[in-house]
Amino acid sequence: MEKDFMPFYNAVLKHLILPIGDVVFGGTYLKYLKTWSEYDQKSESELLSIQEQNLSVILEYAKNHVPFYKQSKATDLSEFPILTKSILRDSSKELISDEYKVEKLDKHYSSGSSGIQSFTYMTKDHTFFLRALQTHWWQWSGYSIGNNLLQFGISQKRSFLKTLKDVFYKCTYVKAFGLSETELKETLIKTSEKKQLFIAGYPSVINQLAKVAIYENIKTDISGIICFGDKLFESYRKNIHEAFGSNTKLVDTYGCAEGLLMACKHELDCYYIMSPHVYLEIVDDLGNPVQDGNMGHVLVTCLTNKAMPLIRYKLGDLAIKLPKEHYPKNRTLNYPLLQKVIGRETDVIKTNKGITLNVHSFTGVLEYYQSIKQYKIIQDNLKSIIIEYIVDEKYNFNDSVLVDIKSKLNSLTHNCLDINFKKVSKIKPTKSGKPQIIESNLT
Repeated sequence: MEKDFMPFYNAVLKHLILPIGDVVFGGTYLKYLKTWSEYDQKSESELLSIQEQNLSVILEYAKNHVPFYKQSKATDLSEFPILTKSILRDSSKELISDEYKVEKLDKHYSSGSSGIQSFTYMTKDHTFFLRALQTHWWQWSGYSIGNNLLQFGISQKRSFLKTLKDVFYKCTYVKAFGLSETELKETLIKTSEKKQLFIAGYPSVINQLAKVAIYENIKTDISGIICFGDKLFESYRKNIHEAFGSNTKLVDTYGCAEGLLMACKHELDCYYIMSPHVYLEIVDDLGNPVQDGNMGHVLVTCLTNKAMPLIRYKLGDLAIKLPKEHYPKNRTLNYPLLQKVIGRETDVIKTNKGITLNVHSFTGVLEYYQSIKQYKIIQDNLKSIIIEYIVDEKYNFNDSVLVDIKSKLNSLTHNCLDINFKKVSKIKPTKSGKPQIIESNLT
């Protein structure tokens, strides 16, 4: 019955309730949804032209209206200074356009997962622009506005507008972190009655949900899953598909809380960069561009927020652009491609022999040991690491597991690290509440 009613409700929501909402709250949500659908139909040359035009406009605007850039003699993007989180935090007022009053702008806080809390400002119109882009990504999973939705989020204080959204969008909103297995089981049982359910949230939480579903043999009708906020590891992907179906569409997104929705996977194993909205550079430690196919630091320039233009903003992430010669000929969309998002700059372990291990080096080893429920790698010096781990009581565990893990990691590091293990009952998350696999305390 619910399945038969769904198309009617979706139509009413899209063509009646949301237009009324846009009028009442002064929004442009539906307009921007249409805009992004139109971008999807553009050719590669058309998208490039739009990006170049938007980039030219925002750079010229910043030099004319943003105090931080007014003295700039830059003639192109590469001559603008790199914007760090510390500068963003300490010089926030100088980064706001003189055409806007800060008290009338929406304030967005970063997650603080890099260790530095920062915030950005934008107009209400730009907030609607981002919400539309987020919904557009969700639609790539097969989601339609009004489908049943289970969303995991950090903020438990739902504003009036968000509460209305939860009601009309048929959204069950659940806290993202600190959930016990009992709470996850209750969430599964509660949502198992819903038809064509979509899940949106942090991959680490959805992975835990999937593991409980597998262990408790709870069946659900999941139509699609949208991941954001942290890394979607291959082991997570395997668990999610085992729990919710191998054909369930899994969409992985790349964005940040400062109001930048940068890239999203669709039908490829790499990310489509939202080029009308952002311009991405990949640079080395000195800020020089690296060749496509090589790993480097992500610098992002926002092309759509005039209230507080972020130019060459250093996120603290490492990523790789896909070389043009490797672009698939028959890809669905024509946006530029990001090959891989490695993670945060702090998500690496270094050694005194110059060998560097990123977070995937560890997940690629430890994902095969089900008796280890959770782990964290801590590095205080170049000679050693400590691996904190929590044992999963559902599986048999003995010290031979640690011996095997140590042997495999030694082969990766050529025995240049002293690897120690520490059994714990709880692993402390970051200040943002997100789980953290690597904690690097190197200066």
